[in-house]
Amino acid sequence: MSLAVNQFSIAFYEKQADTEFSTKWAVMTDDSLAKAEVFVEQLHNVYNAKPSKSYAAFNEEKNTAFSQRLHTYLNQEIPFDHLSKDTLGLFQAELEKYEFEETGYLLLIDYEYVATRYFMVGVVNLSEHFSVDSEFGIKRERHLDINKIQLAARIDVSSLLHSADNLKTISFIKGRAGRQVNDFFMDLLGCTETINAKTQSKELLGAIDEFMSAETLDPEEKAQTREKVFEYCNEKIAAGEDARLEELNDTLSMAADNEFKDFISQQDYSFDDNVTLDKSTVRKLVKLSGSGGGVSVSFDRILLGDRVNYDPNRDVLTIKGVPTSLKAVLLDEFGLE
Repeated sequence: MSLAVNQFSIAFYEKQADTEFSTKWAVMTDDSLAKAEVFVEQLHNVYNAKPSKSYAAFNEEKNTAFSQRLHTYLNQEIPFDHLSKDTLGLFQAELEKYEFEETGYLLLIDYEYVATRYFMVGVVNLSEHFSVDSEFGIKRERHLDINKIQLAARIDVSSLLHSADNLKTISFIKGRAGRQVNDFFMDLLGCTETINAKTQSKELLGAIDEFMSAETLDPEEKAQTREKVFEYCNEKIAAGEDARLEELNDTLSMAADNEFKDFISQQDYSFDDNVTLDKSTVRKLVKLSGSGGGVSVSFDRILLGDRVNYDPNRDVLTIKGVPTSLKAVLLDEFGLE
């Protein structure tokens, strides 16, 4: 296995209305750490696959308690259980400040994956499931639902200790938990956002569209190029990595007369060598979708201007050749089938 768990603490917490904050916590022993490796590897993969992540950095103008304790632990000045207990205290204080009613588990994990050391802070809730016992009875049980994790941050330890100015030292899930919940988590860590993956991805897609228009690629060439770029970006997102402009240039310039990197250097773009990707934004390379007012629409981007047309002046979307399943439903609704 390419993953090794150095330290792992888990704390159950409960805060309900008109009740005191209650918790139980424990630091795993060496025997438990070996058993936890599969769990941590799954959590690592789930985290990498989360569609919306951004980057942050510790901010001295915010609460620095967590960052100070983390540094003292990483410098081997305090043991892991001290860090865990202190972080749980900070977590309780933030919960009470925001007056949240919450129940779940706070995870602190110091682990290594391939050649990189990480420190992860995550909040995982419980979900119920059914199982069958040896007597074929149905049992209702609960499990840690890591697939639905929405509050988690991962710190690149090497970068934190040796590259203090790196804006990508801390990544965090920017999901559907809501603005207030995300603010609570950033306040706990004492962080502020440095790089917004959604904004960077949107700017990248805009640059790609402008480049292909400038190169006067025909519709089929544009579609093929977008598909190749999407495949590349998807692989990078799945691996938890940024896109490299040099590699994007190789893909985009295959069907063009000029280099993509030369094009963006001549325009008003400020890309770094590595670009942080947002999965939902990158998907727009090949598929367009949206919903609202009781209507949900999704179609392959290559169909825009062909079977699907939009008139912005009249705000009218026209679909030629209604999908077979939808057509059957509509004919049945009107009694025409």
